[in-house]
Amino acid sequence: MFPFLTIFIIFCLVLTFYIRKNDAAQQKVQDDFLEKERQSNAVRKKDISKLDYITIPLDKIPVKVETSTEKAIFALAEKPMLNFVGISNTDLKLQYGTANLDILTEYENNFLEFVALLPDYADELVEAGETESARMLLEFAVSVNADSRKIDKLLAELQ
Repeated sequence: MFPFLTIFIIFCLVLTFYIRKNDAAQQKVQDDFLEKERQSNAVRKKDISKLDYITIPLDKIPVKVETSTEKAIFALAEKPMLNFVGISNTDLKLQYGTANLDILTEYENNFLEFVALLPDYADELVEAGETESARMLLEFAVSVNADSRKIDKLLAELQ
């Protein structure tokens, strides 16, 4: 009985040590994040006119099937787009200022909507017999870093 009790007490002590160590590490991560967020909220508005805006050349989008997806893509082509995938809002605020966050989020949402519509439109093009147009459209999507498994899969199927 004595060895079992000793082993159990040692196990409890080791477990308590690791729990406290993990709690301290988690608290540090949270404190670092809150400090970074506090700093980002103090950044003044910066010029965003020189950013790498994504423009959709309308000649890259074939007008072939006249669907709602095609109309939505053409409507998005007129809106500014930015790809900030993988960049947090805190980092955006630190880099471009808190006042620009809403507009940058809107521009990113335009891009994400465009990326979401592309596979559907490519499918519609393929169904209409426009395989080459669909391939060119998907290649354009890859060239603007549209990171989507659907796009990659469709492009691989069309190669």
